[in-house]
Amino acid sequence: MRRPLVLVIGGLDPSGAGLQADIETCFALGCHALPVATGLTIQNTRGLARVIPASGADLLGQLEHLLADVGPVAACKIGMLPSADAALAIGKIVSNLPASAAVILDPVMTASAGGTLMLPSLQDCLPQELLARTTLIKPNLHEARRLTGAETAEEAGMRLCGEAPLPPYALVTGGDAPEKGQVRHLLYRRGRRCAEFSSPHINGLFHGTGCTLSSAIAAGCARGIPLESAVGMALEYTWGSVRHAFPIGGAQAIPDRRWFWQGEYP
Repeated sequence: MRRPLVLVIGGLDPSGAGLQADIETCFALGCHALPVATGLTIQNTRGLARVIPASGADLLGQLEHLLADVGPVAACKIGMLPSADAALAIGKIVSNLPASAAVILDPVMTASAGGTLMLPSLQDCLPQELLARTTLIKPNLHEARRLTGAETAEEAGMRLCGEAPLPPYALVTGGDAPEKGQVRHLLYRRGRRCAEFSSPHINGLFHGTGCTLSSAIAAGCARGIPLESAVGMALEYTWGSVRHAFPIGGAQAIPDRRWFWQGEYP
């Protein structure tokens, strides 16, 4: 059987997050990743030194040349958006993806080891064309507050999704704000909370957990799992990957995205 194709758009991180996390996750969950680089990052498990962004024209070239040959794309995951130029180019492309393809937007603003990945001007105003084609936006609590100006996760989640041009779904993750040994993740649909997930907090520093989660959601959707169920599956998969994380450097550990997954697919 042909593996579902997942378009993964994000930064190239030599230390194990970004596109590498996307590729490993898609493969582990039975999909084939189509990676398109929005830029190069100079970073390691200790921190981010610099981002070298791809131009909007180069992104359009990568995407148009790729999509003219492969297909159909079953889902799309978008990660690092280093500039408005890049975001506009990606918005133009994803608006032409099949209507059945879920688009998961991970508005990553800072690297988990520190350092800025998205310009403040873009944080204030994501392109409407991109948001209108997004199925689910997945910020952590800090990012959700920054995008909406809201004080609480509940208020931010309600503001992030709704009628077009807002995405229909928003997932506010709580890994950056654990409470009493538990991590809460809140899923919203059309401005109302529709599900809550929790998992035990795992102590330690980890690299690329957000990329892993958003790619796992995209892979689940590509396999035909309804979005709300795909979110639950992806959270379980990501927690297991983090639980089996391994060190490669002096700071953050790498989630083991290849760990044996016992879930079932349609």
